[in-house]
Amino acid sequence: MIRTLRRVLPVLLATTVLSASAQSPYLQTHGFSLSVGGDGQFTKSLTTNPNYGGVYSFPSSANIPTPVAVNNQQQFTTDSAGFITSVEFHPKPWAGVEFNYGFTHYSERFDYSFASTGNTTVTNTSIQQLNVPTDVHEATGAYQFHPHHIPFQPFVNIGGGALDFTPGNAPNQWRGAGLLEVGTDIPSHNKHIGYRIEGRSLYYRAPNFYQPALSTRGWRATVEPSLSVYYKF
Repeated sequence: MIRTLRRVLPVLLATTVLSASAQSPYLQTHGFSLSVGGDGQFTKSLTTNPNYGGVYSFPSSANIPTPVAVNNQQQFTTDSAGFITSVEFHPKPWAGVEFNYGFTHYSERFDYSFASTGNTTVTNTSIQQLNVPTDVHEATGAYQFHPHHIPFQPFVNIGGGALDFTPGNAPNQWRGAGLLEVGTDIPSHNKHIGYRIEGRSLYYRAPNFYQPALSTRGWRATVEPSLSVYYKF
């Protein structure tokens, strides 16, 4: 039910906004727009703590003899494609606000080494890799600085929000995120329709899905080049 709601909510929001805007002269005269597009997802670690270690007991379903000493954790993601939809409102010609919903699917990869432990002995050292297929939902907002007096309309957006990491068979985990966007709007011959090219960057702490043994306790950046079509009311 919750996953269905996550997918349906953006559509319901867009429908509500379109209906309201069609009946509101105020929105039509204050730079309201709606955009939908696709983006790529490329993630890089900014900080990590691979030497952090400890002794942990895993659940029996993990098929790992416990207790174990875990260290040398590393965390990566697969590259992926997703989509982004944005609602923008410009009470001033040069400044405004935007609200975004984004979605992508990729795998979180955890590399680590562990050793079975006895009372005082460590045996059977081995290196392991764990892949976690993950849906990621983005809910962010930003202030936008956007000059409108030139044919091409560059913009810079600064804001933040939250990311909801939802693995296939584990509880979801939220992370706060900072957002930076730089791009340009390209109007077409139709005064209502145009194209948006932008580079987006999200900054957040890597998820660990409530498994401290695997956590790198690191921060990372996801870079998202994107191309969208917008409709301006």
